[in-house]
Amino acid sequence: DISQQVGIPDTYFLGTEVIYDFYLLNNLSDFMNQKYRSLAEMQLEYPEIVAAHLQSAFPDDILDALDSFLLKMGDNPVIVRSSSLLEDNFGTAFAGKYDSYFCPNQGTHEENFKALLDAIRRVFACTLNPNALEYRSRHGMTDYDERMGVLLQKVEGEKNGRYYYPALAGVGYSQNPYRWNPRIKREDGFLRLVWGLGTRAVDRVDQDYPRMISLSHPQLRPETTAVAVRQHSQWYVDVIDLAENAFKTLPVDQVLTSDYKQLRLIASLDEQEYMQEIFSTGGLDNTSKFVLTFDKLTKDRNFAQLMRTALKRLEKVYKTPVDIEFVLEVSNNGKPNYQLKIVQCRPLSQREQGVVNIPADIPKKDILFTAHKLIPDGQAADIRYVVFVDPEVYREIPDNFTKLELGRAISRLNQQLADDPYILMGPGRWGSANLDLGVRVNYIDIHNTKVLIEIGIPQDGQMPELSYGTHFLQDLVEAGIYSLPLHLGDGKSRLNWDFFRQAPNCLAQLSPEDAALAAYLRVIDVPAVTNNRRIKILMNGEEDKALGFLTESQAVSKNEVGSVSNF
Repeated sequence: DISQQVGIPDTYFLGTEVIYDFYLLNNLSDFMNQKYRSLAEMQLEYPEIVAAHLQSAFPDDILDALDSFLLKMGDNPVIVRSSSLLEDNFGTAFAGKYDSYFCPNQGTHEENFKALLDAIRRVFACTLNPNALEYRSRHGMTDYDERMGVLLQKVEGEKNGRYYYPALAGVGYSQNPYRWNPRIKREDGFLRLVWGLGTRAVDRVDQDYPRMISLSHPQLRPETTAVAVRQHSQWYVDVIDLAENAFKTLPVDQVLTSDYKQLRLIASLDEQEYMQEIFSTGGLDNTSKFVLTFDKLTKDRNFAQLMRTALKRLEKVYKTPVDIEFVLEVSNNGKPNYQLKIVQCRPLSQREQGVVNIPADIPKKDILFTAHKLIPDGQAADIRYVVFVDPEVYREIPDNFTKLELGRAISRLNQQLADDPYILMGPGRWGSANLDLGVRVNYIDIHNTKVLIEIGIPQDGQMPELSYGTHFLQDLVEAGIYSLPLHLGDGKSRLNWDFFRQAPNCLAQLSPEDAALAAYLRVIDVPAVTNNRRIKILMNGEEDKALGFLTESQAVSKNEVGSVSNF
């Protein structure tokens, strides 16, 4: 029985009716028509909407209730979270679409109260966030009544010097969609784990990695060498700086010291050629270098059992796979004891897929690519267009302006190809804020694609991490878009470079305003260059194999030039 080890943070709420009172009091109701505007208009006007919300007042009874809440919290940090009627629904989790805000709560009562009110105002405003409105449109929910409630939660954690943070936090999935080894059992679940506040596990971060834990085999990590472990570790930690009354992201080595009581549980000594478990903190000094491996934690069966059991029970109650945001408190009385605090739980979108069989008799000349790592289950057929960013060409782009323009051009193509099946292929890490790692796009920039293929090419002996396990990926899953990693450094995966580099580029015909980017962005009209054939992609997660190949067309796009008799 784990009931004594599981709970939720101290939580209060503003009901969904409050946002209507707020809008009526401040004459904000006209903003509700944003959902009928074009995406460009929504993006242009959103800053004005946020500013209007920040200048608005609350009803007196709400002010009194919030004042009482703040007095109850004392000097404990608070998080203000969205909780809408549409959010966390079955099949429409809105993961990452609405915002949460930390209130450190270390100022005067007046300062803390203003910060709390501003956080709530921002949560109300985010119902009109272009990402959320576009997501609603894609799921046929534009005309649904979107009432935004607000959760007010005490931030779970403890004081360590001037900083406040939990020992462990992250995201958990009751079904593991990211198998990097055949031994991994999907049904046992999966975690993205960090030290400190869980924001670094929930959101996409660059050059910084949560620990990925398969709960069927917790010690089996995707990385196998010390170099890879070091690269794919957490190097920054999110904390609340009590002295400066601020949420901060800091280097791990600025916060983690040799006297931190959970050091042995979360860190290893970096000995360059290998990672050494910390058996005693007595011999450590200021020259000791730590890497957050969580290796000792993953060896603790009690930890894995607690997380597996909690996820399975939630899945049973929800009658569908779930994902959670959680905090894990750790106390040591001879051995670690864990208290799991579930911060949020939502249905986990999954596709209902049968087994996809990959034939062995596809002619070699028709094969465009094969992939062999972290493969989802599914298939995509009758692909007409390929939007292709060559990773090696992208790496040589000298300026960030051009890289940003690529993302904007892809967004325009996404609208242009709304009625044509297309796949998107490009370097490393789609959606990254770091332009060196991949093309910067949001879900709304690519939501019409059928398959997003992230091409990983080793650089300086290191392979970039792709997008598995993030809200960005979950958006794709819910939209029916497959995310397919193509690790060209694994020795097995292949890409027909000649096809993608030498086929005629129709970018200028489809999007004349982006013709100047033709050296970096290629659009291939597959039937036009293959005698009316199309691309089919088959993916088998159990075999960890995917195959993209040319095949005879089964459909005709309404926009396609040419007659049916050509097929």
